[in-house]
Amino acid sequence: MLESLYSVAIKKKGTIVEEIENYEDKDFPISKFWKDEEVPKYEDSLTIAAGDGSKHEKKFLSFYFYAIAAETLIYNNELVKIESSDINTMLHGKFSKDRIRNYMGLFEVKNALKAIKTHDIDYYLYDGSLLGDLIRPYPLEKQIPQDIRFDVLDFAEDELNKEINNIENHEVEIYSSKLVKNDLKTKLDDIKAKNGFSYIENIENYLENIEKLLALANLLKYKDKIIAISKSSIATDYFDNFDTNIPDIAIFTKYTQDTGYSFPPRYLSAETDQFKREFPIENDFFKSLNFTIFYVRLEDNKNVLKIELPYKADEAKIKEIISVISRDCTEGYPYLLKKAHHDVVIKKKNIEQLSNIVGIYEKSGREML
Repeated sequence: MLESLYSVAIKKKGTIVEEIENYEDKDFPISKFWKDEEVPKYEDSLTIAAGDGSKHEKKFLSFYFYAIAAETLIYNNELVKIESSDINTMLHGKFSKDRIRNYMGLFEVKNALKAIKTHDIDYYLYDGSLLGDLIRPYPLEKQIPQDIRFDVLDFAEDELNKEINNIENHEVEIYSSKLVKNDLKTKLDDIKAKNGFSYIENIENYLENIEKLLALANLLKYKDKIIAISKSSIATDYFDNFDTNIPDIAIFTKYTQDTGYSFPPRYLSAETDQFKREFPIENDFFKSLNFTIFYVRLEDNKNVLKIELPYKADEAKIKEIISVISRDCTEGYPYLLKKAHHDVVIKKKNIEQLSNIVGIYEKSGREML
């Protein structure tokens, strides 16, 4: 089989290269959107925190075995670490892998909130996109009748909020799972008897998304402290009028080389399409948010990063943020974020070791290959 693919690669080499060149052969007015400017590094004393998360799952014949973890590093002359982790199993379902990914994100958000509430942090470097978490739709919501959603939410919202508001006093966990197994069990057993197990899975998934939104709402109350940093993005806001689907970050990376930042920034608010949907909880708060989005290269010839600030920032504030994140960076990327990533990453060999420690030896179905 590989031999035939090698043959196809040789035959199509020229045409594929031409197609790639056509993708990128655009006359982008980079100078209108980019400033080649090195911002002085922040010199005053600051307490900076950074966090990242990881997950890995192993598929067995009857279930998934998964591990999730989040780490926050806090630095001001000395390094403090907050670690949160869990392992568990989950039955196969249509959205099982999405739920495990959501668990990782929930651990990241709660870890960030815990760090901010327990330490005097000036800035928190958040790995990834907070805006992406907010605008991502939850299709399962419409698969649950409104009366049942409201009934479950009436009970669960206050309980979830109590747990999140008290995050500094206990370990990070998926609290909605605990509610489903305990306080909500009788109510959900009645629903299960009438509608079947898959229906219950939808409700559990829905409740987990509610928990994520509540955690995000609580974290964003500290919005002035948060700097969200993405290494990749598919957004096309800057060049959406230039007949291209190439992401902005790819264009800035290809057509600039020096230290600098994109300007003017892009502002998103409740008036934009991204926020047109109604949030099942904290709707007024989320609709009141504004986001500032720009791109930056912290070192010459290194990768461009996407920055999100959950408030409207002018150029002076943008330069301050750049000076903060560039102060302790290596290879054009904040050192604390890089260290958190390397510390927390869960690899295939790790999930294998964990499953052996727990004593899970069921066949995965791939032993014959």
